Amino acid sequence: MIGRRLERLAWGVLCTALVSGLCACLGPIDRPTADFTWCPDGRNGQLDYTFSSTSAPVGEQEIVRATWEFGDGTSPVEGVGVAEHRFSAAGSYPVTLTVTDRRAVTGTKTKIVTVEPAAFVDPTWRLTLDYPPTVSGVVGNRSEEHLDEVVVQARFYDADGVRLGEGRATVRDLEPGERARFEIETRDFAARVFYASVGIESFVAPCDMHAAVDR
Repeated sequence: MIGRRLERLAWGVLCTALVSGLCACLGPIDRPTADFTWCPDGRNGQLDYTFSSTSAPVGEQEIVRATWEFGDGTSPVEGVGVAEHRFSAAGSYPVTLTVTDRRAVTGTKTKIVTVEPAAFVDPTWRLTLDYPPTVSGVVGNRSEEHLDEVVVQARFYDADGVRLGEGRATVRDLEPGERARFEIETRDFAARVFYASVGIESFVAPCDMHAAVDR
């Protein structure tokens, strides 16, 4: 009985030594370095974002696939380095990029992305019922990016809620935190205009790098 126990112990020591030696020969796996930047993309929606991979391969082991998870319950998206995504609500989201090289070895990076409308109209805007009726106010940039241009849209209505016309104003070169005035007028059915609505139609950002909180 004692002999059998010693035999099993000897085999266990031998196996452990073999496995340790094999691992030492192979060494740690060199993984591709996953990383990415992002920016607000206001061409079609206030909560659209563009994500760009800045990942680095291991030597000549080309990265062949990028998988994006946006942390908002939507399905992962596969691509090769650039992804566009529309969030349904403002907030902070853990966005994860997983890159795979041609050896099928992966690297992963997660960053916290703060999502919010980059451009906004100050709620103190006003409608002047003169001729022509004019909407005036202030538009601002709350993002960390320079905005090349912001398009503000005003819609004009009669007392029954029928839309009579609309107009736009383009504000250019807004730095982070900067504000600028705008005016929009309409001559369509000017005598019937009773109230107006104002909002951001679109904006253009240069998509510079963002700082982020790593996880």
